[in-house]
This record gives sequence, structure tokens and C-alpha cells, in this order.
Amino acid sequence: MFIQRIVQAIAKRVPPHAKDRAEEALLGLRDFERLATPAQSALTIICDDGELKDLDVVEVLESRGVKGVFAVSPDLIGRPGFLSYEQLRSIRAAGHEIAFHGTTHDAFTSFANTRSLQEAVRDGMRRLHAEGLGAPSTLIYPFGRNSRSVRQAVSGSFDCAFTTWFGLNEKRCNRYAIRRIPFGAYTGKLPATESWYRGLIDRCAAGACWPALMLHPSGPGHDPSHDELLGRLIDHARERGLAVRSVTAHLAAATQAGQTGQAAGRVPG
Repeated sequence: MFIQRIVQAIAKRVPPHAKDRAEEALLGLRDFERLATPAQSALTIICDDGELKDLDVVEVLESRGVKGVFAVSPDLIGRPGFLSYEQLRSIRAAGHEIAFHGTTHDAFTSFANTRSLQEAVRDGMRRLHAEGLGAPSTLIYPFGRNSRSVRQAVSGSFDCAFTTWFGLNEKRCNRYAIRRIPFGAYTGKLPATESWYRGLIDRCAAGACWPALMLHPSGPGHDPSHDELLGRLIDHARERGLAVRSVTAHLAAATQAGQTGQAAGRVPG
């Protein structure tokens, strides 16, 4: 019992995803994972899960004339508290990006093998395509969980993937483990104050930096004041010279600048 308490105490001090991040750091990036960020920094706003509260974020974005990213899981669409396909089609028609968040919202590291993961991805992508949401090119890992084998498995189906690992993505990053900054909900021990977020944006103003905000508008801690704060941060980013772009728009800018290297191939959805 005493040893078990020691192990539990140590485990609480280990940062989330420590094993996966250590694996990436020790083994290095493979060619398909390398991504150089565009010279012009940009802010990307990503909402996870596709819940009805995302509509409040859509309103903020539309009021500023900018576009965001909304990550959805087919098994959750239309359930109580979640967006319907009709609502998602409207969001997409307004110019926002729909990203893939797993078919069932299960962690990608929980699948028995690569084949079962890829089959689940293909099934979910077909369902989104059949409902008029196209074939999303951006993946948002459920719970942020990924590994070296997972990144290899999804690289043929998506142009890039985002985790929950904290970071600004300065100059270079892992195309299939792009970092994010929690906003509103799940901020943990981060300061998460307006001045702190503004400081991160100011740091990115020097160029070649890609901050991506991770939003869970229905999550604990996110309230209407955060929607107002989001609007102010968008204004501040634009004042500091950062574009506010979706993932696909920012990668397109990188491609035009010839900075991304060879784009990953994709499997039809």
C-alpha cells in the first residue's frame, strides 16, 4: 500500500502525455512529420467535440470576419447537446473549417492495431462526406492521444494533426503533433489571463510562429466572459500583424511560400 501511494504521487507529477512527448523528442521527426511554419505568424482557433456551445464561438468569429476550425466525431453529431449535421453544414458554408475528431471519439492509442484504426477513420470520413461535410484534411486527436505509430497511420489520410500538447509551434513543428494552447476550459495550472494570452501573441509577432487556441466551449471553466475575451484576443492578434486563419488556409499560405516541404498524400474519404 505504501509503495502504491508513492507510485501514485509520482504519477501525479508527470506531465500529461509525457511518454509520447519523450518518444518524439528522443527519436526525432521523420521526413513526413517535418513542418516549417510560414514566415507570417497566424492565430488559429479550434473548437473540439462539436457541441452546441460552439455556436457562441461562431458568432464571435463572424463578428470579426475571421474563420475557425470545428472538430467533430460522427458518433456524437446530433446527440443531445451536440451540433446537428444541418448546423455543421451551415458552419462550413460560412467558410469555417470542419476537422475530423475521430469517428467514435475514442483515443487513437486505444485501437488494437493500425488496421482497425485506419478502418475506423475511413468509416468516419465517409459518413462526414455523405452528409455534405466534405473530406476533412485536418485531424484533431481525441484527448490529444497519439504516438509514433499513430502518426504514421494517419499521415496518409490527413494533411496534419493537432494534439493537446502545449506549445506555440515556432519556426518548425511536428506536422502530425501540432501543439495548442488551452483557452477557457482545461487550462490546468497555466495563468490563462488576458495579459498572458496577449503576451503569447506578442511573442509570435516576430514571425514564423503558429499559436493555436484549443477551445471546449461546453467544458468546465469556459463561460460567456471567455467569448468576449476571445474577441479581444482576435483584435489584438490582428493589431500585432498576425492573421487569423483556419488550418487549411494557413497550410496553403505555407505551401505558397514553399516552406512546408512535400505535402503528405491522402486517402479519399
